[in-house]
Amino acid sequence: MCARGAQVFSWQQLFDHLEIKGIAPEGGLNRFNIAPSTSSKEATQWTRLPVVTLNEESERSVHGMIWPLIPFWCHGKLPRFSTANCRSEPTESFSETVAKKPAFRDAWGKNRRCLIPFSWFYEWDQRTKPKQPWMISAKDESIMVMAGLWDLTQTPQGNTWLSCTIMTTQPNDLLSSIGHHRAPVVLDQSDWATWLGDCPERAERLLKPPKSETMQAQPVTMRINNPLFDEDVRTFDDNPQG
Repeated sequence: MCARGAQVFSWQQLFDHLEIKGIAPEGGLNRFNIAPSTSSKEATQWTRLPVVTLNEESERSVHGMIWPLIPFWCHGKLPRFSTANCRSEPTESFSETVAKKPAFRDAWGKNRRCLIPFSWFYEWDQRTKPKQPWMISAKDESIMVMAGLWDLTQTPQGNTWLSCTIMTTQPNDLLSSIGHHRAPVVLDQSDWATWLGDCPERAERLLKPPKSETMQAQPVTMRINNPLFDEDVRTFDDNPQG
């Protein structure tokens, strides 16, 4: 699965990379350890991501969305089960898979597909004790674009919230080599328009492992295991050597 990552880019970089029209806001994001929203008896810690969808003019636009996806019937509260990722299966069509997933089938049925940008994401080698974290990034791009679904929910106060989930699939050779069993669906630039606005049948064909040759993996400091740690893992000299 993909449930931890980083967003380190300016708004102008994001607008340029994803070919978004309009004037980009000043500044940007410097978040090195993003995890989905969590809820406790005391409070809910909300996580919001910049997410790209098509607007009414069929142009790309950016929205702040809660991660993970909140099904409309949860009325603004986090579900008790994980919805950070929406899993596809290699043995059946996604239409069959999502029909069994009440949390996601409404978003898929309404073609609520989106692009979710990350600078890199983290995965943990399940074979080591303690589990070794790895930073997975694109070799030739500063921003990875993941396929996602989005939905909306009404809170008890009458507010409308947007939320999202990341599509996952089988691992590629790179992720398998570090002991991981899932991979986010990372889209090539040529596939962005298809995922956002084409028919479900064509969008479904994009639910496949990312190409290993376009990605790189680097073991990083175990400090990233702490969700409260939010520093650039690339600057730590205790990073193990890959």
